[in-house]
Amino acid sequence: MGKIIYLVGMMGAGKSTVGRILAEKTGWPWVDMDRQIEQERGLSIPRIFELLGEAGFRRMETDLLRRLSVRDRLVVSTGGGVILSEENRRILSETGLVVYLRVSAETVLARTRGCTGRPKLAGDNKEERVRSLLEARHPLYCATSDISFRSAEGSPAALAARILAHPRVGRLLSEDIHG
Repeated sequence: MGKIIYLVGMMGAGKSTVGRILAEKTGWPWVDMDRQIEQERGLSIPRIFELLGEAGFRRMETDLLRRLSVRDRLVVSTGGGVILSEENRRILSETGLVVYLRVSAETVLARTRGCTGRPKLAGDNKEERVRSLLEARHPLYCATSDISFRSAEGSPAALAARILAHPRVGRLLSEDIHG
């Protein structure tokens, strides 16, 4: 396993916010995969979905994940659907410590209310879509992750502290200092 902390979970789980805090606390660089794809392509995620469809976006996501997976000492905030690909799940599991930020459908809806940059929430009946996505993805998040935390308990800083206090994360960071 590499020295990479991958954060996985639904949109609105706090992956970006917590990832940034973890990077600050560990001194490791942080990559938000969705923002990186937007920066590299010069297009927003909704525009990529519009032009290339979800399949085109997922190819970009896998390409970026491959490139990140060979790096060392990195915190990565993945996109919510990264676990849909078997190849991505394998890369995540084999190259880093995968942390699942669990969140309820109600929390996703509350945290994403008013967001326009989430193609999977475009249109009507967001609640039904969120529940369907969560039902389909939860087993994949569970199967891929090494550890998981409830995202809605406390502040992002408190969640980052709980993650850093976990023995698996402690060993990873200790290996960084001693190895």
